[in-house]
Amino acid sequence: MFSVQRLFIKRFQLARHSYIATGRLTVNEGHPFRGAVAWRKDYLDGSGSSSARYLSSSSSSSSSSSRSMSSMSTNNSTIAPSLIGTPFASNPEAARLLDGLDVHSIPADGDGHLLTVYSKAGEEMKKRPIVLLHGRTWSSVPVYHLSDRSIMEAFRAADLEPYAIDFRGFGGTARDITGKVVPHRCVNDTETVLKWVAERHGLRDHKEKLEMPALLGWSQGALVAQLVAQKSPRLLSKLILYGSIYDPLVRYPRAPLYTKGNANDKADSVIQNEYDAAIEDFTIEGSIAPEQADSFAEAALLTDPEKAMWTRLDEFNNCDPARVNVPTLVIAGDQDPYAPLRVQAELFTNLGRGADRSWSIIADADHAVHLLEGRGRFLEIVTNFVENGVKGGTTPF
Repeated sequence: MFSVQRLFIKRFQLARHSYIATGRLTVNEGHPFRGAVAWRKDYLDGSGSSSARYLSSSSSSSSSSSRSMSSMSTNNSTIAPSLIGTPFASNPEAARLLDGLDVHSIPADGDGHLLTVYSKAGEEMKKRPIVLLHGRTWSSVPVYHLSDRSIMEAFRAADLEPYAIDFRGFGGTARDITGKVVPHRCVNDTETVLKWVAERHGLRDHKEKLEMPALLGWSQGALVAQLVAQKSPRLLSKLILYGSIYDPLVRYPRAPLYTKGNANDKADSVIQNEYDAAIEDFTIEGSIAPEQADSFAEAALLTDPEKAMWTRLDEFNNCDPARVNVPTLVIAGDQDPYAPLRVQAELFTNLGRGADRSWSIIADADHAVHLLEGRGRFLEIVTNFVENGVKGGTTPF
């Protein structure tokens, strides 16, 4: 089986644009990987594209269903390739957080690095797709798929089809050779996923006048989403800037050209994420129960025990609202300390003309609106914006 996996990975490297791996993980009796595993090779278009799907099966043989987590981790053919080297492959508790999700391994344009994308199990291709970007510190799994507060499940119930990305070094996407998270690379990877989602839903057929996916970015992920909209507006139909930390008065400094000694020593050091950092976004009393805040913190630390190291933040200086010319929703809590209303007003009023735009302020909410007790209002506003109005952003790439 190891030789088969090695051949499979090699084939991916040679034909990365045609490779898609999907996996469904279902927790049974406390074991995150219990179930039958099936490999298949498809030659539907002559490109030799391959896919792997994890099939939960009560009729699986005793030998396959009794394998331990350690044996499943060492046998890499049983997990989605992009999860290899991440907490989801090595920690059973982290793997349980993937219950109810399909895991897709998408090769990035340019260097072919495997990106992990999550969708709800059993996607419905007729529903409108929306791609979700996480923020500075935590994977999309705790952010968008937290137990009974999964916004991905809520979007699905509202007739949208959600896809969530993990940037390099977060959650289910391993770090690349640089070990750093770079804004322009996040932009390029988002473009890769938008194209993949569009093809998956058949949105390249302009004769049917189908719209491209919507794109939502939260916090620092909103800066990435804005740069995508500025650079490649034809890849998305709607833009949602949620809790954006954009501030025209903030200019990120460039790294110095010359330093004495090894300037990378500090940057390369491993920094552990902490519990307090995981709950710092919850600031309004009564907006979330202590148990739910604790649940988020535990999930966040399981998926991202170590800090992802961002660099080249000066690339965010290229964020310019006037260059955003797709229908855009600016949305934030009225007490969001990272997205104060004066800055949100600046962002909204300077968006490019010629496309629909909306600004919503959610009362009694801070930075993590979608996890709070009043998250239903957030869901309704975003869903209505995505589904209504079509001015701008409908041209296929």
